[in-house]
Amino acid sequence: MDAVIDFEVDLDPQCPNVTFKATGLSDTALSATLEKVVLRSVTLNPVSDSAKLLALPANALASLAPGVLKKALEGKKTVDIPLKKPLGTDITLNGQTVSVKLKSPELGSHNGMLMVSGTFDVS
Repeated sequence: MDAVIDFEVDLDPQCPNVTFKATGLSDTALSATLEKVVLRSVTLNPVSDSAKLLALPANALASLAPGVLKKALEGKKTVDIPLKKPLGTDITLNGQTVSVKLKSPELGSHNGMLMVSGTFDVS
C-alpha cells in the first residue's frame, strides 16, 4: 500500500503578480520580457500523517522557491505576442477608404503608459 503524502500550498501573495515589459515591436509581433515576479513565500501545510513527517524538509525546500523562480525568470524570459495584422486602421470618408498603416514602429512611454510611434503609410 502506498503512503499518501499530501500538502496544501499557501502562496504569499495568494495570487502572485507577474510584470511584463514591452521590449520590441514589428509588423507581426510585440515582444515582451518578464520583468518582475512578486512571490514572497511558499508554505506547505501537511494534510496527511505521512506529510507531517516531511513537513520540515519540504518547507525548507519550499522557502527557496520564490528566489529560484525570480532568478530563472526575471529579465530572462521573452515572448513574442503575435499581432493579427499590422498596426493601422482604415477610414472611410465620402465613400472612399483611406488606409493608414504604421511603418517602422518604435516603443516608448508617455506618463507611465506604453506609447507606439513611427511613420505612417497612407494610401
